[in-house]
Amino acid sequence: MDTTAETKTFRGRSLDEVLPQVRTELGADAIVLRRREGLAGGVAGFFQRSFVEVDARPPLPAEHSADLVGRHRSPLELRSDRATAEGLATPAVQALVQQAAPFADALSTASERAAEVLAAAAADAEAAPAGLYGPQPTYEPTEPAAEVAAPPAAARPAPAPPAAAAGLEAKLAASGLSAALAADVVGEAVAHGLPFSAPKQLKKLVRAALARRMPVLSDVGPGARRIAFVGAGGAGKSAAIAGLARAYAAADAEVVVVALRSPDGGCDLAAELEPAGVSVVAAADAAQAQRRLARRGALVTLIDTPGAGPAQRSEVAALAADLQALGAGEVHLTLPATLSAAAADELAAALAPLGITHVALTHADQTARPGAPVELAMSARKPLSYVCARDAVSPADAAELAQRLLP
Repeated sequence: MDTTAETKTFRGRSLDEVLPQVRTELGADAIVLRRREGLAGGVAGFFQRSFVEVDARPPLPAEHSADLVGRHRSPLELRSDRATAEGLATPAVQALVQQAAPFADALSTASERAAEVLAAAAADAEAAPAGLYGPQPTYEPTEPAAEVAAPPAAARPAPAPPAAAAGLEAKLAASGLSAALAADVVGEAVAHGLPFSAPKQLKKLVRAALARRMPVLSDVGPGARRIAFVGAGGAGKSAAIAGLARAYAAADAEVVVVALRSPDGGCDLAAELEPAGVSVVAAADAAQAQRRLARRGALVTLIDTPGAGPAQRSEVAALAADLQALGAGEVHLTLPATLSAAAADELAAALAPLGITHVALTHADQTARPGAPVELAMSARKPLSYVCARDAVSPADAAELAQRLLP
């Protein structure tokens, strides 16, 4: 117990424990000036005990009240005594104090009960064995639950094709493309082109979709090229070579033609190209051709080869060895525009040992339906190099070919 002047401080676990001390020390009419509550003791902030401190003093002569003598006063009534002593109490404040008194008693009882529970827990902790509160349970890891795949979202149907779509498919199929490819190209234009264009632009969109699928000659670079044209007899190899040779010669480029194992020794080509200043070298094999080319530094060397097809396996094998020895960097399969899809596939498979790198479309002026060889180039992913007619040769252009297939 601490004292300061006439005021004394009393401490206990609850107000009910402190009040008897106040009455014994200062009398039943003692005035409570202040009340404090807090926690004390414990270890590292745990298991602390609650306490109550009360500051009280004896009543002054004018503060004696007969109605307070001998009657047990609640904590809030004691607080009202302090308010009265300091001149702060009013009838309204007194009424509020009286109404709250039962709740204050309940709170005090709850506080005491909490302190008892904490004290019991502290005692149990002191008696616990080594290791935090005894042995701890262990848990074995378990396999994670298998994820359940979410059902696939229902695919939204593609937009309904306009009436013109069926007619465009039919025209592409009539030009030599397979029905499956025609439907796929038109479907692409409808699904991914029409959202950005008017329906009347559908034919243009189909052409664009078809052109995007066509690989064409590109990235040849400015250096020298050595090109061999291969294919069946009558496929137009010599005509394609003659057209290319004239085009390069007209641009003052050095160009030379090799007639490899030609039945006429290259006479027809020589007669056609010598007026344009193009040299034609006849050779029975790669070794002879190499000797005759040794002193020439041509920008373009064109190799005309003997006809070969599915029934000529030995000739194909010999030709493959010659082309490798000659260092042919490009091997262009000449496919007539009139060739059927089945025949084009058969020829491409037979000449595959030659190392086909490109497809040249020949006899392009003899039909308006070159779809089959064009589709073969697309499916084989071989660039279309040149489009060759009787009197002209030009680099393949995807947009122009699409226009030809869908005029």
